[in-house]
Amino acid sequence: DHRTMEVLAEVGSGDYFDESISGQVNGVTARRSPGSALKPLVYGLAFDEGLIHPHSMLKDAPTTFGGFDPENFDLDFTGPTTAREALIKSRNVPAVAVSALLKSPGLYGLLKKAGVPLAHGPEYYGLGLALGTAEVSMQELVELYAALANGGGHRRLRRALHDPQSTTTALLSPEASFLILDILKDNARPQRASRPWARQPSPAYWKTGTSYAFRDAWTVGIIGPFALAVWIGDFSGQGNPAFIGIDAAAPLFFEIADALQTGPTPTSVLETMSRHGLNLTKVDVCAISGKMP
Repeated sequence: DHRTMEVLAEVGSGDYFDESISGQVNGVTARRSPGSALKPLVYGLAFDEGLIHPHSMLKDAPTTFGGFDPENFDLDFTGPTTAREALIKSRNVPAVAVSALLKSPGLYGLLKKAGVPLAHGPEYYGLGLALGTAEVSMQELVELYAALANGGGHRRLRRALHDPQSTTTALLSPEASFLILDILKDNARPQRASRPWARQPSPAYWKTGTSYAFRDAWTVGIIGPFALAVWIGDFSGQGNPAFIGIDAAAPLFFEIADALQTGPTPTSVLETMSRHGLNLTKVDVCAISGKMP
């Protein structure tokens, strides 16, 4: 970007600039609100704690959490919804409700385990952490989504093949990671133009995020053997109503995804994870309550 200032501290605020670096901004390491991009981790933790399963019924209705009144992006409520649908449709109220059920330190503890340098304690971010109240970098988001594809095992990115491999930290179980990816694959991709050079696309396991005041539009996910993140925004931290994850970042995400998929069709992530053996069983549940019959 050829702007004249770089955000040095809280990127979302737009208050901290450095005019000495001629507009050079490392967008991969700049810290920004992820919006809803962390929601899959909330549900993954809840799966591991046995609080819910993908077809558990959740409530998407006006709810107060100790003075915190989350709203959905569309300022509407859908009523009863399964955890699967709540995550695919990125409903805010169910995500906050699930986050409130987690054992302390919940999502905050997972991010700390992943090495995300959170500047404040968990009370500062509150339940809004599930909606993007803490800032993360693009690199950290890629690492978190790559961990899902690695059975919940988190490793720091290497910039060169000869760099030493970091140790693996378990953020989620392989089973919870599998269930999250199985949900994210059903998130319908946006309409795309006909591209005769693109073969039948591999499944994409992806999620969008839009930060407060439309400062950041995200799409992050797994495509074939790659973890991919796209951010759309202004390096000055200025908001723009066009900066919406599904509208601004998702189309570019899939443009890149299609360009990556010009070789042989890779084995899907879920197939690879299944080969390692997972402690998962399909059972019948009540269609109304989501509970065991």
